[in-house]
Order: sequence, then C-alpha cells, then structure tokens
Amino acid sequence: MSREEKRDWIDVALDESESPPCVLLDSQLDGHPSSRYSLLGRDPLVILSARGERLTLQWGRGRWRGVGDPWRALQELRAIRPAWMTGYFGYDLKNRIEALHSRHPDPVGAPDLWFMIPASLEVWDSRLERLSTVRQTLPTATPPSSLRKSWLLEPMPEGSGRHTGSSVRTGSGYTDPRTAPLVSSVSEEAYLEAIRKVQEAIKEGEIYELNLSRQLSMPFDSTSGALFRAMREAGPVPFAAWIRTPEWSVSCASPERFLCHHDGHLFSQPIKGTSPRDPDPVTDRALRNHLIESKKERAENVMITDLVRHDLSRVCQPGSVTVPRLFDVQSFQTVHQLLTTVEGQVRPGTDPIDMIRACFPMGSMTGAPKIRSMEWIERLERYRRGIYSGAIGYMAPDGEFDFNVVIRTAILRGESLWYSAGGAITSDSDPEAEFEETCVKTRALTHALQSL
Repeated sequence: MSREEKRDWIDVALDESESPPCVLLDSQLDGHPSSRYSLLGRDPLVILSARGERLTLQWGRGRWRGVGDPWRALQELRAIRPAWMTGYFGYDLKNRIEALHSRHPDPVGAPDLWFMIPASLEVWDSRLERLSTVRQTLPTATPPSSLRKSWLLEPMPEGSGRHTGSSVRTGSGYTDPRTAPLVSSVSEEAYLEAIRKVQEAIKEGEIYELNLSRQLSMPFDSTSGALFRAMREAGPVPFAAWIRTPEWSVSCASPERFLCHHDGHLFSQPIKGTSPRDPDPVTDRALRNHLIESKKERAENVMITDLVRHDLSRVCQPGSVTVPRLFDVQSFQTVHQLLTTVEGQVRPGTDPIDMIRACFPMGSMTGAPKIRSMEWIERLERYRRGIYSGAIGYMAPDGEFDFNVVIRTAILRGESLWYSAGGAITSDSDPEAEFEETCVKTRALTHALQSL
C-alpha cells in the first residue's frame, strides 16, 4: 500500500455515514521516529466507559451499568479479555489516584475513561508500506460472572443510552466554521490575573511551575471527519487521534508522547518549551535558536523532566531510569518545541495499568510538584479539563501500549466545539507573553477551520 493508498484508507475511515464508534491513531509525520504505525479500530465488541464511579459496559449486543473504580475496572477487563484496545484516559481520573476533585462546569460531558475492544484492528506500517488486519471475537455472549459481581452490573433497558446519527451536527441552523468566533471561557485580564497568582504561589514556595490553561468554544456545523482532515493538512503530527461516537467526537493533533511500553522498557517524552514559527527562513531559524538558548524554556523542561523521572521510577527497576536525550528541538507547522526523552526498565510483573496510573497525568500538563500543582489548577481554572490533558492510545494483548498527551484537540458535541490551550508558568514568566503563547497554540485549529 502506497502513502496515497494510506490516505484513501484513512479518508474512508473518516466517512461519517456510519455511526458505530471508531478510533484512528494516525502517525502523520513522515520521517519522524515516532511516526511508523497508524491503527484503526472499528466494529466494537466491547466498550467500557466511566464517569466518576459510574461504569457503562457494552458487551456484544447488550448494555450494562455498574459501579467501581475506573482504573481497576479496566484492569479487570484486561484480565478477562487480554485483547487489542483503543481509547483514552481523561485528566479527571487523577481524582481516582489522589485525594483530588473536579468541581468546575463541564459543558462537554464526555466520560472520564473510554476504551473499545474492536472486532477489526487495521495497522499501517509506514516503513514497510504495509497494511495488516487483526480480527478479534468475544469469548462469551454476556459479561463474565466475575465482572458482573465485581462491578455490580445490571442490564440497561433496551435503547437506554443509545443515540443515533452524527454527534456533531443536528441541523438546527448553519454556522460557517470559517468565520464563527472562538470564544474563551475567561477574559484575557482574568487569565493574566491567574498567572500572577501562580507566580505568587511560586514565590511563597507552594509550587515551582504550573501548567495553566483556558478553554475556548465555538458553534460548529460541520463533521468531525472533515475537521480531522483539515487539521491533518494544516499541520501533520506524530500522535494524532480521531475518535467518533454517536454522542461526541475527538479530533486530536498532538505532537507529544505521554507513555510507551515496549520490550520491557517504559518511555516518556515530555514537551516543555515553545516558540512560534515564522514564514521567513532567517527569522524562523532565529526563533528556533532562541528557544534552544532560552534559560527559562530549558529550566521549564528540566523541572518537568525531573518529575517524569520520578514517576517512571515508581514502576521501573532501581537505577534504570535515564534521560538519553535532553532538549531536542522538534519543529511543527506553527511552533518549535523542546522535547526530552526519559526511559527506564520496568520491574518484572508490573501490570500495564499500574504503569500508566503511576505516571498519570503527564507532568508537562500539571506542573511541579504534581499533586500540589493539580490542586492549584483546580483553584485557578474555571472548567473541568475532561479529555484535555489526558491520553489517547492503544493497549496490546501482551501489555505493550503507546499513549499521547491530549493537546491541540477539538472535542465536538451537538453543534459545539471545545478546544483548550495552556502553557507552563514559572517565576520568570511574562504574563502577556504567556497569554500570547496560548493564542499561538490555537493557530493550528484556526488554520484548519479556514480550509473547511
């Protein structure tokens, strides 16, 4: 299969004439070391979703509801059915790891956790230019008794919770996405004031660095497939993802890897440090060099690198966690960014869900120290992050996995689009420059919207 045929394969997947849930993990950046494989999961056999402790399980043709810890529920599902899974961990799963909470408004209302076991998983190998297909089946027609007992499962009435049709367009009225306003949940002055409060907290020794974000929204009357195509054209990335369900959809253009487990090793690649790009090659090169030489940007990167090293050390063998690459510069369509690679050798017998849980959420999306930073995020932000700052990816039957960091991501529900952007605040941050960085990070979306 050629690259052109791969594009056709993806375009067919993005066709929203079919409503069953679908997950595409799209490595788009040719030549990038992390852009070898793309995966497409279709025809769900099982879907596990969770909101708080409320669990919903689709198993074959039946739907069930129950209660339980989402992390443990996914662990138990894997123990019953070690299969290929695709899906996401939402940021608010932090509340099931630490004594934290999320009490802000959540207009999106997507699950905290959503995973699918597909009947068909297609894998594109860009190095060999080859497409292969994995077929999966269910071992039983209904959930095993161990799950029914552990999760207190009860059948849902037929049709309960089911939706039909596209999740992103109801046809009540047309709004051109090329001209619709992208409105922030907070004013510029309110965001600047929040930055100043972060810096006061840093000065008082509460935290060292904090990732502060804001949510933007707009009316949207196109399809998620069209949006994902436009985002791919506006700026290819190694960790793009697209999820379609009848209720909501996700179009993710992430450049960042959260966590990968392969051959007994755990890898994380935090991105911290951003510079805008410029059409003029000379100016663009100067911006890139300034990023490399910036003491502030390098300090941000080092703080998060130390945090990620600590996270990995919780599940890796003592002395095995290293930083083989520090301050790599990766250039994308609209930004240059600093990336560091942290890796370690996993302790034998460690469950893959425990690996993810130990490192979740990504330190680049919280700040340092992690728990205190998440408390300050809840104090200063005005929305529930949900899918944003979480992780989308896959898990293999043998426990290997690869997950991105959910940034540069549009979430669609009804006729609305939500998009979040943020940045790392330190004692040296210039508030106006930090606000401008969040504007820079929305450019990939606005460029994509212009092409719809």
